[in-house]
Amino acid sequence: MTPQAADSLAFLAGGGEMGALMRAHDWSQAVIGAPADWPQPLRTSVRLLLNTGHPMYIWWGEDGICFYNDAYRRSIGPERHPGSLGLPAREVWEEIWHIIGPEVDQAMSGKGSTWSENKLVPITRNGRREDVFWTYSYSPIGDDNATHGVGGVLVICAETTEQVLSEQRLAAQAQRQQQQFEQAPGFICILTGPEHVYDFVNQSYRRLVGDRKFVGRPVRVVMPELAGQGFFELLDQVYASGERHVAHHLPIRLQSARAQVEVQRYVDFIYEAILDEKGCVTGIFVQGHDVTEMHLAREAHRRQARHLQLLVDELNHRVKNTLAIVQGLAQQTFRGGAANDDARDAFNGRLAALAAAHDVLTREHWEAADVGEIIRQSLHAHGARRHRFVIEGPPARVQPQTAVTLAMVMHELCTNAAKHGALSNESGRVHVQWRLEERPVHRMHLLWQEIDGPAVAAPGHRGFGSRMISRALSGEPGGDVQLHFHQQGVVCEMAVALPARDAPRQECRP
Repeated sequence: MTPQAADSLAFLAGGGEMGALMRAHDWSQAVIGAPADWPQPLRTSVRLLLNTGHPMYIWWGEDGICFYNDAYRRSIGPERHPGSLGLPAREVWEEIWHIIGPEVDQAMSGKGSTWSENKLVPITRNGRREDVFWTYSYSPIGDDNATHGVGGVLVICAETTEQVLSEQRLAAQAQRQQQQFEQAPGFICILTGPEHVYDFVNQSYRRLVGDRKFVGRPVRVVMPELAGQGFFELLDQVYASGERHVAHHLPIRLQSARAQVEVQRYVDFIYEAILDEKGCVTGIFVQGHDVTEMHLAREAHRRQARHLQLLVDELNHRVKNTLAIVQGLAQQTFRGGAANDDARDAFNGRLAALAAAHDVLTREHWEAADVGEIIRQSLHAHGARRHRFVIEGPPARVQPQTAVTLAMVMHELCTNAAKHGALSNESGRVHVQWRLEERPVHRMHLLWQEIDGPAVAAPGHRGFGSRMISRALSGEPGGDVQLHFHQQGVVCEMAVALPARDAPRQECRP
């Protein structure tokens, strides 16, 4: 080869494998002829192609004779390398000509270049059809001697398959994550920027606060009812500091859009700052649970526990009071060492009256007792016959202390009547009646009147029963007892103030 000829082929120097293949290729049978005869625009473009690390391709002339470099051959597989060098474009790329043909025609017809980004152009390589993504441009190579002034097309491209698939995987992962967020049992929302603009809310969040217009709107606009509840301030604090905030069983008042009423719920939640690659806060991730039912159940349990403790304390107190009453009864009954049958019967009768009062109060949960029930149970415990009594009066309820005292008084009156009064013969009767007085205070007046019994007189000695009757209600508010020994029968007048419904319970004392 002459030095002149060598200089004419200098544009093919270098280029690695493809440079060597071009130099060794038999171009004599090609339409474009030997390299020494190639037009200058082609020679310049080929030299550029062989000396760049970017994947590049050239289609030259009307047949689109193929040239490519080492960087490009890595993307086309053995099906087209090295056999496609110097062949017409349509023959080499028949399988995708319906995609790229119009773009090639645009450049060759002088209508300008094209640009495609991450475009799917499937090709057969390595023995199988593959989905391949490319970012590329088709640029016309000027040639004054060619039709439309364009001699060929320069293709600068990059395969972006891995990038696109990676982005698709990330997008699919993000979609799955969003679906998981959407279906999560706890409420989730994502707020962006210092104004806390909604970027995402899930179903649980909508169920909690109502289905409103969220995305693209600030939280202060979407949920104005939160003003004054501290939530806006917490969001501002987390956004400013980047520090997480955790809350448990925090009350939140929400406006019901449908009913236009305010409802209160209780929530557990976390405000977690969202950081960018520089560590700057860009938003807040909100995640939590509606724990209203749990909170109410817990509060109910606490109330029940407190109530149970009060009941236990009250029971302990009442047991002590009952023991004190029993002790007082025993001391009075067996005073002076008396332990005869009469004393034992009296003691047992008083215990029975006390037990009867306790039975009534237990059925009423020790809140109050019906006056008529207390009287009837006391007389029944004494063994008195009902046909000897007339018991009448309006519905009236007394508190535990008064109920116990009334039961003991009924027992003592009944005992005295059985020994000395109307119940000591076969014809005597007892009339028990009561009435209510509303003014000046709410009081009950109760009358025990013995009829058709033997003549009675005031005893010369007052025993325990008489003393207890006379003193029974004197210690209670508005309490009074008057015991009269008329010749025709004993009369006992009692009065006691009836407390209001919400008055505190009285303690039972001997």
